[in-house]
Amino acid sequence: MAILDDARSFPSLWSTTIEFISTYAHLVHPSAELDWLLSPTTGDYNNCQFFSNFEIGSLNFFRSAGPEAYFQHLDMYGGFYYERYGDAPIHTLAMALFAKKSEVWFFRDVGYQHDSARHCPRRQECSCEPTDLDENFYKLVPMESPQNKPEDTCIRLWLGGEWMEKKQGWDQEAERMMGGDGYGGYVLSE
Repeated sequence: MAILDDARSFPSLWSTTIEFISTYAHLVHPSAELDWLLSPTTGDYNNCQFFSNFEIGSLNFFRSAGPEAYFQHLDMYGGFYYERYGDAPIHTLAMALFAKKSEVWFFRDVGYQHDSARHCPRRQECSCEPTDLDENFYKLVPMESPQNKPEDTCIRLWLGGEWMEKKQGWDQEAERMMGGDGYGGYVLSE
C-alpha cells in the first residue's frame, strides 16, 4: 500500500532529508522523482509512504553510497531513537532519492493487512473483502490531525497521470464538508 502517515511521528525527518540533499546532492539519482512526495504549495514532505512489511529489496541498493550515506545522516541526528523514523518512510524516501521510479515494483495483486489498513485485490482466489486500491491510505492519520493532507491519495500520486478517473460532478472539498475524507470520488480502475 502507499499510505499517509501521521506527521507528528517524525517532525524532523523532512528537514533532515533536505539537509542531506543539499550536502550530498551528487549522490541523488539524476532521475529521482520526489514530486509525488511533496506538497505542490509548500514543497514539504506530504508524509506518503510505501507500507507493507512485505518488501523485496536489493541489499546492493541499500548498501550503495547514496542510501548508506542517507541512513548514516539520519542516524547522526537521532531520529531513529528520539522520533519514529520507521522503515516505511525511510525506505520510501531512499527509493525516491536513489532509484529510478521504474525500478520500484508495486505488488498490486498481493493482499496485505496491518491493523485497520488493508489492501485486498479483486481476485477470485482471495477470501478477503476486496478494497479499492487506495481505500486505506489515510488510516494512520486521525481526522483531527492538523497536518495538511495531499490533494490525491498516495498511490495515485506515485502512479501519476489519470489512471483512475474522478466521478462526474464530484468535488473533494464538498465531500470533506459533508464529513468525508475527500478521497471517495474516484472510479475504480481494474
